[in-house]
Amino acid sequence: MAFWDWMTLDYEDSDWEKATVLKRTVGWPSPQKNERPGHLVPPWTTLVERDIPYLMEGHIAAGSPVTPGVNVEGAGQCRVEIYDVGQVLYGRPSLEIEAPEGTVVDIMSVPYLLSGEIRKTIAASRYTDRLICSGERDQWTAFYEKPVRWLAVVFRTAAEDAVLHDVSISRSAYPFVEQGSVNIPSAPELEMIWHASAETIRVCTSDAYTDNYRERRQYAQTAYYACLGNYPVFGDTALQRRYLIQIAQEQLANGMMPAYAPRHGGDFMVILDSNCFWIRGLHQYLIHSGDEETVRALLPAARKLMELFAGYSNQDGLIDSPPYPYWLDHVVQDRRGANFCLNGHYLGAVEDFAAVLQFFGEDDAGAFAALGQRMRAGLTEFYVEDRSLFCDAMIDGVHSDLFSEHANAMALAMGIASPEQQKAIAEKLLAAGTGDFVKHDDGTIMVTPAMSYFLHKGLCEAGFIDESFALLEERFNPMLEEEHNGTLWEEWWLDATGRSGKRRPFPAGRSDAQTESAFPPALMTEYLLGIKAVSPGMQRVKLNYYASERILHRKGSVPTPRGLITVEWKADASSIQLNLTVPEETEVALDRAGLGRSDSRHMLVNGERTPFEGPYLKLSPGTYRVVVER
Repeated sequence: MAFWDWMTLDYEDSDWEKATVLKRTVGWPSPQKNERPGHLVPPWTTLVERDIPYLMEGHIAAGSPVTPGVNVEGAGQCRVEIYDVGQVLYGRPSLEIEAPEGTVVDIMSVPYLLSGEIRKTIAASRYTDRLICSGERDQWTAFYEKPVRWLAVVFRTAAEDAVLHDVSISRSAYPFVEQGSVNIPSAPELEMIWHASAETIRVCTSDAYTDNYRERRQYAQTAYYACLGNYPVFGDTALQRRYLIQIAQEQLANGMMPAYAPRHGGDFMVILDSNCFWIRGLHQYLIHSGDEETVRALLPAARKLMELFAGYSNQDGLIDSPPYPYWLDHVVQDRRGANFCLNGHYLGAVEDFAAVLQFFGEDDAGAFAALGQRMRAGLTEFYVEDRSLFCDAMIDGVHSDLFSEHANAMALAMGIASPEQQKAIAEKLLAAGTGDFVKHDDGTIMVTPAMSYFLHKGLCEAGFIDESFALLEERFNPMLEEEHNGTLWEEWWLDATGRSGKRRPFPAGRSDAQTESAFPPALMTEYLLGIKAVSPGMQRVKLNYYASERILHRKGSVPTPRGLITVEWKADASSIQLNLTVPEETEVALDRAGLGRSDSRHMLVNGERTPFEGPYLKLSPGTYRVVVER
């Protein structure tokens, strides 16, 4: 039997050297010389049962080499075989090759072509492996998983005598099951963005949500955004539970949590907004999973974190000049004093935590709700009348002279702006266009994809539904052009960045799949389908109709722990029509406010005029056809 068959069950390995059981090598007092080895050795001191589904493993054939025309950086005059897998995969390249002993082969992997070229460095990473052939028929698989769509096999020596028998990708993938869907006949581009969001989540997930395939870190804010895409499409709850627990396990005694977990060595990275997203994720998880046991177990960690935040707050309850850094987005922000965007995230955390405590009947729920009201009052002071915008920060009571979509997105999304301010802000931001994707002509800083969720949600909350989705298409559609991977990017460009406040080239390339960008399914679920879960386990759902001049017909399904909610809206000059299926143990409260003449004289439910009172028509499990006459 040949050496390359070592992976088969019947391979004869009796003459292989046995594995050595480790002994403790750290700590004081030092280990005794005769100390017995064991299976628990620092830093691996506890075995934890797996709490998420097993990954799907498999080989994806790379197919036949592509025709020449793709340049390979650094290949020179070497023989090169280039493969296009057709989609970006997270996996390990694998070769079966026969070549003279000592033949040197480089295997270059990249997720995308940059300027039509396979680069040695892509997305600030070097994904190149080197194989030295044995002279026999070798089977080789890379140890390090990486994002792969394009493969270049570069023969550094003995090219004419080498034979490639097989090229493939050994893939590990999380077992997502696509359940939710959306259908918008008048706006197929929005359906493309929905699917791109799903693909982005798949690419950036192995056994955890990660921000992208470059860092592969499980950040709290990344995972919150990932769930905005996950819950409407896949309905998975295991990954959010995992990161909430793992980040809480790393919490310091003062309450601070790391931005990501598990930690890498001694790197306890602090990003204050990531901590806010951990609290918001706790609420998000409870709403979609109904897992009260896990959330109750995490309440002490949440309380400790909120106590820490309170210590960094001013008289308005706003975080002011904190000792720790915060991120917000890949752009210039005024981080002096009390920053509006950071405090928008903090306000979301305070109010979400109050809601969690209220669900559980905790005594201090009211105190956090009151803190939220005090923060709202403080944030209204950031509005600058002559700019019709909220400024980035207040420094000792003085307005910052920096303005951004970020602050104003939060003012709209969180309902801080008055109705008059909402209109003024929305019109001003929309009139400004896309600028250079760094700042508008008036100097207002633009969001990157990472903060775009709050911008588009804010515009929808202000009543600019059609404008919000048109802007979403305008900014994200270039990512979906045919030559790309059908995923949503880290920044607006693959070869540039605006992090310094000016667009500048970034030859190493940015990630073309970034989980913060995968939010659109949540936006479409809430503002096109009208679905908003309001109680643990999605047992109570509010259903709203948001009028649109462009999207008169829309339908879709969203998973709950007990089955799919399906919604179809049609509108014409004479009526608004709703087809609705409510799963078991679920109540849908249809909000009459957006339906116009929605009293019982003008509303038919399954063909009958049904009398009811109050702002909502409550619908129990079943199938409904509702017609509201105009």
